[in-house]
Amino acid sequence: MNLVFVESNTTGSGMRAFAKATALGLTPVLATADPSRYDGLAGTGARIVTCDTNDEEHLAARLAALVGDLAGVTTTSEFYVTTAARVAAELGLPGNPPDAVAACRNKGAMRRLLTAAHLPSPIFRLVGAGRDLRTQVLFALSCIALPCVVKPVDDTGSLGVVLCSTAREAVTAAEAVVSTATNVRGQPAARAALVEGYLNGPEFSLEMLSSGERHECVGIVAKRVTSPPNFVERGHVFPAVLTEDESAVLVDTARRALGVVGITHGVTHIEMKLIGGRGYIVEINARPAGGMIPEVVARSCGFDLLDAHLRAAAGLPPRPCPRTYSPAGIAFLLAPECLGEGEAVLRDVGGVAEALAVPGVDAVTITAAPGARVRPARSSYDRLGYAIAHAATHTELDLALDRALGSLRLLLDPTMGPA
Repeated sequence: MNLVFVESNTTGSGMRAFAKATALGLTPVLATADPSRYDGLAGTGARIVTCDTNDEEHLAARLAALVGDLAGVTTTSEFYVTTAARVAAELGLPGNPPDAVAACRNKGAMRRLLTAAHLPSPIFRLVGAGRDLRTQVLFALSCIALPCVVKPVDDTGSLGVVLCSTAREAVTAAEAVVSTATNVRGQPAARAALVEGYLNGPEFSLEMLSSGERHECVGIVAKRVTSPPNFVERGHVFPAVLTEDESAVLVDTARRALGVVGITHGVTHIEMKLIGGRGYIVEINARPAGGMIPEVVARSCGFDLLDAHLRAAAGLPPRPCPRTYSPAGIAFLLAPECLGEGEAVLRDVGGVAEALAVPGVDAVTITAAPGARVRPARSSYDRLGYAIAHAATHTELDLALDRALGSLRLLLDPTMGPA
């Protein structure tokens, strides 16, 4: 039986998912408009079907004709979760209700649903193209205290997410969102921005597994992000160090939120903040986490989030959730903030062998190629590599990750102007 991926992440879990599908006895099939986007695709064993994956109206019929026997339709790409859900529903295959996935995909729709259900939420307003944008933003700020956060309703990887301290900054950030006509996958952008109150508190993600109205928490990840005005994830630690009461608050809020938006199936990645003893939803992703979180979770407790995601997509029985954990984490290599608004050219990264020799370090991977233009991180696309480690305690884990990153040396040349 064939498991179709409607596009995929181009790195990390996206490539690993094909091998995991094969291990489940399924034939992975990548439906893509552009196979050249995926480096190393030939070595994954995935069958390739080239088609217009942005043509939702005809995609289900096209896949049924080209692929044959289908066990399921899924994706690891945030940009295609709604498309995959609609195709699966049209073909009578396992999956979440398309409207539920669409509500997760659009942060404005998600905010409306959660607020109507009286879940803890920041004050928010939606602004967009078609009317005077400056007036819209100023009206929003009449009821939202500064600093505020401006973000696209339909992007991912922290793209376009900005903390704004003044009305002028908020207008500029909203203009940048609304002026973006297409995303990185060539899909039409919503051209709408969410303006919301700043949730100033520690950030976590809850990795959830749903079946009908039952929502289990696989575990809670502590997220480390860069300093404002951007919020780029620079590391993850699992499991998060929380009291039983704090964990219970986060899990209860996550379960209620999944019920409100209508998720009934498979793995979700819910980003949250804990403020004043209450759990606030930042966003709900109807897919497994990115940022190598599945790898970190697997090293900690042996549970495979990607395997769980694929099992759900193919209608296979889930494995039981874990009960024991040990500390594991990832730290991302970023360009130095001293570059400011400028860029540099990456010549090389030294110290990889030294980083790998740090006790507890399991992997060191450089994802940026020599010659790449680099800048201080403004989104997850600006990350240059990572180190993954495990340890007996969280203190030892932090030391291992810090030592590994400290061993890596970025060799940079100044840019000579625009590319």
